[in-house]
Amino acid sequence: MRRAVVAFVLAAVLSGCSARTGLPEPALGPVLDDSASLVALVGARAAEQGTVRFDAETTVSGLNVALSGDLVRAREGRLVSLTDSMTDVVVLADEGWSRTPGGAWTRHEPAERAPVRASATVAGLPDEVDPAAVVRSLAGGLVVSTGDEEVDGVPTRRYTMLVDLRRQADRAIDATRRAQLVAAYESGFTATATVWVGPGDLPVRVEQVMKTLDENVFQRTLHRFTDWNADLRVSAPNP
Repeated sequence: MRRAVVAFVLAAVLSGCSARTGLPEPALGPVLDDSASLVALVGARAAEQGTVRFDAETTVSGLNVALSGDLVRAREGRLVSLTDSMTDVVVLADEGWSRTPGGAWTRHEPAERAPVRASATVAGLPDEVDPAAVVRSLAGGLVVSTGDEEVDGVPTRRYTMLVDLRRQADRAIDATRRAQLVAAYESGFTATATVWVGPGDLPVRVEQVMKTLDENVFQRTLHRFTDWNADLRVSAPNP
């Protein structure tokens, strides 16, 4: 009986965290000449890691939204804890929670709009910050240049790509995001992306820039990823 109780308590503690796994060898991989190989390899390597810290900054027509937080790949799915300047958000496998500083937690259904990102649902919010999803959203692009560059003290291989907005829209799960990409494509917008790949073929930064017909920057999104497989935990808040 005592063993059963101990097993139950241990299972409860481990819920919402991920077993730490070793990072790949700390060396840059070979240069990849095509986007299909780049997206497949880097996306797969990112998806294999248990945890990661992220920063995501989006600027649209001068309006800036910055997010930061942790992502954990647990048995029940991708768990996310993040914050912007005004709201804390926790996304679990089947629900979400949000609060303003000093306020009470509010529960959200998965299909509701995300409190910090109007273009995503609560269930779709992990795709906005998951390094594997961010890299895979660039599938179908064209690599136009590569080079080696140190980023935040980390040696990286830089890949610059032309992005196919139509194909990106086809892969978007969230309907609002898909409609935005289709509208940008039909308006003649163009997009480029830069992926900085570090040791172990893991993404260090991913930047996408969307421009109007007259080459003005309409939207810029920058993701930074650090602390792979750190001891991060995401759990349901105490309302």
